[in-house]
Amino acid sequence: MKLLIGVVLVLVTAMAANATAGDLFSKKARVADAADVCLANCSSQDAACRRVCPTTFNVPCLNSCDSQTQSCRQGCQRK
Repeated sequence: MKLLIGVVLVLVTAMAANATAGDLFSKKARVADAADVCLANCSSQDAACRRVCPTTFNVPCLNSCDSQTQSCRQGCQRK
């Protein structure tokens, strides 16, 4: 009887630990997915910004795009 209770206790503990580990993994996966989406959005915004830069005064426009992209990526790291 003690052996049966011990086995049941071990199985319940193992299942609880496995469920907790699964929850932690899924939360980390969601955070990683959100960060990837955020960085992809920053890249898309950067590409759009560069497309509208005129041929004249190209350097200041590109520098502005770089600055906006850097700020966007830093915002993604804070999330």
